[in-house]
Amino acid sequence: MSEAKRRSPEEKLAELNKKMEQLKAQKQRVQAQLSQKERKERTRRLIQVGAIFERQFPRMADFTLEQVSELATALGDLVKEKQAAQTAANKEGDSK
Repeated sequence: MSEAKRRSPEEKLAELNKKMEQLKAQKQRVQAQLSQKERKERTRRLIQVGAIFERQFPRMADFTLEQVSELATALGDLVKEKQAAQTAANKEGDSK
């Protein structure tokens, strides 16, 4: 039994290298699982957002991608304008 415990430095190094490779492989598997989970969550979110827009704009299914992009840009501009107006109103209210 004492022979099994006594390993040369080379054997110890080889064992540690093997463990490092196993840990690297395990890390890669976990990272792949995490990436897959994130992709699935993003896909689900994109589908949900698309469904909301189709519900609000029933004819959206007939739109080209360019038209959808233009609509999104216009909505984004409206949101920015509204936020700017609210910020200005809040600052005006604070200064009084």
